[in-house]
Amino acid sequence: MAKNVADWQKFPATIENYDQIKDYIIVAAEQAGISARRRLKLELGFEEVIINVINYAYESEGDIFIRCSNDEKIFSLDIVDYGTPFNPIKKNDARTLDKSAIEDRKIGGFGIAFMKKVFAEEIYRRENFFGKSANHLHLVFNKISQPTD
Repeated sequence: MAKNVADWQKFPATIENYDQIKDYIIVAAEQAGISARRRLKLELGFEEVIINVINYAYESEGDIFIRCSNDEKIFSLDIVDYGTPFNPIKKNDARTLDKSAIEDRKIGGFGIAFMKKVFAEEIYRRENFFGKSANHLHLVFNKISQPTD
């Protein structure tokens, strides 16, 4: 899976580091040629994932590893943590579970559904990452707007 530790950026998984993580990904997306409008959509998609890792992956301190890559048509984002196993792809869509009126619904629960809408593909694996069992979420983002965007 991980070819070289140098391919990855490591950040402490704390809310204080969110802006640094976000800036790293946004700069990589800008360098990949993604438009400002598409970068905003990308940020809204990955924010849910990063904030969930920060808030829920670890009982105490931990790290989050990020790798960005791209080719002509797609920008890929790999997010890895050593936290509690969690597959967001298997998480049910809150929009289909709650049948109550929108004004009566609890706040939250739509972030994962939004992530699934933003990314063209999501792949989750629980695997060995540099000698430890880890959550690995691979997200594929279309660099060019699609008809459904």
